[in-house]
Amino acid sequence: MSLLAAGVNGPSPVVLAIFSLAGLVCLWCGVNWAFDVRGITTRRSERIRQRNAHILGMPGALDAPTTVFGSVGYLRFLGALMTFAGLILLVAAYALWHLR
Repeated sequence: MSLLAAGVNGPSPVVLAIFSLAGLVCLWCGVNWAFDVRGITTRRSERIRQRNAHILGMPGALDAPTTVFGSVGYLRFLGALMTFAGLILLVAAYALWHLR
């Protein structure tokens, strides 16, 4: 009998734990990125801008190029999507738990 296989009584506790843990991690990271807790998103955007400037050979340039994928708004949008994905995973874990 495998721990991952669904038995007669419903889904495995391992599957429920994986869904719950993944949902909580996505929710926590997504909220931190979406609401820029402790400046996480701003610092990450600045590091992306500095890395792009270094790659293009312009270290220290005041007008280093900012791509859409490195902007604060895009990273906050990704945080909102991660938050939504975390909520979906938690709802799925709750639904699977009630199938027992």
